[in-house]
Amino acid sequence: MGRIGKKLLLCLLAAAVMTVPCSAYADGEDNETAPELTEEDTEETAAAEEKAKRSEAVEKAELSQEDAEQYLKKIGSADGFDVYYKDKDFDDELWEKAGGKPKSKKDYTEEQQLLADKIAELKKLGELVIIDTKTGKAAASFKSGSKCDEGRLWVSDAGRFFIITDEDTTKVVRLRQVVSTLDSRYAFISSDGKTVEILKKDLRGVDETFTYDGIEDGRRVYTAGDSFAWLTADRKHFLGAYRSGAENEKLRMIVDDRSAVFGIEVKETGYIWWSSPLEATQDRAATALLADELRSSNVVRYGVPLKRSGNNVLRSGNENDCTFTVKDIKDGIRVEYDYKNAGFKVPVEYTLGEDCLIAAVKVSEIKETNAANVVTEMTVLGSLGAASDKEEGYYVIPDGCGALVRFNNNRSFQNNIYQQRVYGNDVTAVPQNKGAVTGQIYLPVYGVVKEDNALLAVAAKGDSNAYLTANVSRQSGSSYNICNLSFILRSTDSFYMSGSSNEKYTVFESGSIKSDDIEMRYYPISKKGADYTDIAERYRRYLMEEKGVTKRSTAGEAPMYLTLYGGVMKKKPVLGIPISLRTSVTDYGQAADIIGSLGSGGVEDMVISYKNWTNDGIKNKVDTDGKPSGKLGGRSGFGKLTDLINDKGYSFYPVSDNRDFYSGNGYYSFTDTAVRVSGSYSRIVSYDRAYGIPNKFRKNMSLLSPGYFGEVLGDISENYPKNGLEGVSLGDLTSSLYGDYGKKGISRAKAESLLEEGYSRLDSSLENGILADTANAYALPYVSRIKDVPLSSGRSDIFDEDIPFYQMVLHGVLPYSSEAINGSADPETAVLMAAATGSCLSYDMIYEETGELKDTELDTLYYANYKYWTDTAAREQSLLAPMLEQVSDSFITGYERDGDTITTDYSNGITVTTDLVERTVSWDGGAIDLKD
Repeated sequence: MGRIGKKLLLCLLAAAVMTVPCSAYADGEDNETAPELTEEDTEETAAAEEKAKRSEAVEKAELSQEDAEQYLKKIGSADGFDVYYKDKDFDDELWEKAGGKPKSKKDYTEEQQLLADKIAELKKLGELVIIDTKTGKAAASFKSGSKCDEGRLWVSDAGRFFIITDEDTTKVVRLRQVVSTLDSRYAFISSDGKTVEILKKDLRGVDETFTYDGIEDGRRVYTAGDSFAWLTADRKHFLGAYRSGAENEKLRMIVDDRSAVFGIEVKETGYIWWSSPLEATQDRAATALLADELRSSNVVRYGVPLKRSGNNVLRSGNENDCTFTVKDIKDGIRVEYDYKNAGFKVPVEYTLGEDCLIAAVKVSEIKETNAANVVTEMTVLGSLGAASDKEEGYYVIPDGCGALVRFNNNRSFQNNIYQQRVYGNDVTAVPQNKGAVTGQIYLPVYGVVKEDNALLAVAAKGDSNAYLTANVSRQSGSSYNICNLSFILRSTDSFYMSGSSNEKYTVFESGSIKSDDIEMRYYPISKKGADYTDIAERYRRYLMEEKGVTKRSTAGEAPMYLTLYGGVMKKKPVLGIPISLRTSVTDYGQAADIIGSLGSGGVEDMVISYKNWTNDGIKNKVDTDGKPSGKLGGRSGFGKLTDLINDKGYSFYPVSDNRDFYSGNGYYSFTDTAVRVSGSYSRIVSYDRAYGIPNKFRKNMSLLSPGYFGEVLGDISENYPKNGLEGVSLGDLTSSLYGDYGKKGISRAKAESLLEEGYSRLDSSLENGILADTANAYALPYVSRIKDVPLSSGRSDIFDEDIPFYQMVLHGVLPYSSEAINGSADPETAVLMAAATGSCLSYDMIYEETGELKDTELDTLYYANYKYWTDTAAREQSLLAPMLEQVSDSFITGYERDGDTITTDYSNGITVTTDLVERTVSWDGGAIDLKD
């Protein structure tokens, strides 16, 4: 690369680092891979960053030893420095020695003028000045001292030295130099390196003194009773002063009361997970604010409603932002963060569970004392699991099926860091334009793997309001790779004033904080070769032991999942006037024909869902009665269809999808629609596919208020059994979460609770339970099956590779299927990926020609005509079912991709090998070749 090319590359990198804040939002679109940096490029970049970013404090005292001896009083020497004292009347004494001070400057002699100039220079210095005996120049100046137990304590102007003198400032007791002003302005070391002293926070005395105790794990260890302090081996960096805290059989807490930084030691291995990287303060790539954020155990964001400002950040690692107190409590510590200037007090409890760290915030204990400011977001332990650019490993991101972000993957040139809302965006906020297509986070977790250690992080509470952020070194604005969950405490919304498309206003959710309490759990996993499989296994155990998810997968079961579509509203000319009419695309008899064709082709078991099978469903009205549509064949036709399904032993899940609706059937858009934070009604907008702007030719639907979830799901639980229906599919209501911010005042947390109550009623009243159309984590204890589980992630720029994390968590616990194979751009690869992830096959089908779907809400099903798929689907199902049946109730214990070959291990000992190029799947006792 030429010099010009290198300079351009460095400029782009610098721009990326300086312009991407930690809270920036990212789209999930694929971009070109960033160019790799050469070693020379990296060195130049590092040098540029060191020069441009943070550096040690510098003392600015200017005085020669000769002048000090001539004009000041020497009171002693210590550690290679002479100490001089300048009393308040020093200038009077100097003039007196010179024969007196002239009354007017114009009467000065040349010698008197020189003395006056010298006195003016000396007045710029503090009361004490130290001279380095090696250089003969001033090293620091000390403005004033404060009383302490040993006399008077003086801290230099830039904080690099402290001196203790006697009370009358006539004798030097000792002098110490700071270890590093970047690390701590309280930690000082003796010149021989044998003593470290830490000053009190008010700089009015020594708080604790540590004595050198040897080298351990490459660190200098200093001890003081039961406490210890760490320095780097070269004595240039202070790593903290700690004490042992709570511990149990597996874990021990190590606490720094002065910084609220702590570590969790895995007692079996000795590995420590730190709440903040120990050397974060020395990161030359980070700005001062980002370095403060790295060493912050708590970060708060707040809004100022009157100023329409919502992106103000407070960091507990910044002394100007926050003071705190650390108190021991049962099994841990309680840290009370006081953001005095902004008017917030936030207590957080960090305690040890049996095998995890628990960070808990009760939102009712958050105090807002400044009426002008409101808390909007909070990040707890945002730097736990951060990895430096010298470490190897990756983050596990539960986006779509799952993905890995490898540390230091050279994506710093791509401005879009990864940030997604857990359980999907709150759809009450209607965007002006359709956003980029991204993967959804269905599980409120992330994972960290480095060395032989892994960590599972779970949002045990507050998950409904969480969002996940991940970025790599340099892209993060620092040398660290960072992944964390943040929690929205107050929702915000934006709107444009009428007649203006440029002035956007931000409004905040009113009243007190309505979000759920926050609880993060961190499960350390330490074993040789620990990887994402171990993280998935630990989360599976968490779901089954803590969240009530029960095993519903059974041995020898591998049904095909079939989704049929009954009717749709389509405009047709009536007397020359276009009228929207109910139009059949798969009536009950045709549905029976499709099912029969698949059975004749060799499909032995099916899970069938049927959308738009009632008049209300076709019209997109709230649909809870479970009454067949006369347009599709009435009760008689529907009875024949259900008799066929029952005779074959298939499972049937009629769909009742009630999230989006048109007025009617007892629910109306002006009374029963969710309300945005801005106060307007929330609508479901159809966007133009070419331009991403609202499609004005389609009528917007209303978004059902969560306040009616209990009523709607309760009606289904009563009406479906009355009509002989044993199962239900709820459409979007197992994968979509939102609030109602109008008079009903329903937060996402409350909506989640209402959904769970409704799921529970349905699960207990319907023999076949609920078929989820993808499922967020809170739905997992209540659903019997899941369809349309993604086979890929959203493929964000930052991702390195996909992994089937969702499938690894749930296989052998809940039966699930892939997304529709015939809806894939590459159906054969979709079948192979289903085999590799233990997913049953799924297909969408309609009976009529797909031309009937033009200009209807079902026009995306252009691929779904049954004529072209029943034979293929039956053949693919027959090929794959024998393998899937053998592993249906087993856990996935290993998943590895080597190029185009995927190896999947199961807990019953079976290994499945999938070759994406050769189009083959082989396992113990079987093999298939899709090329045949």
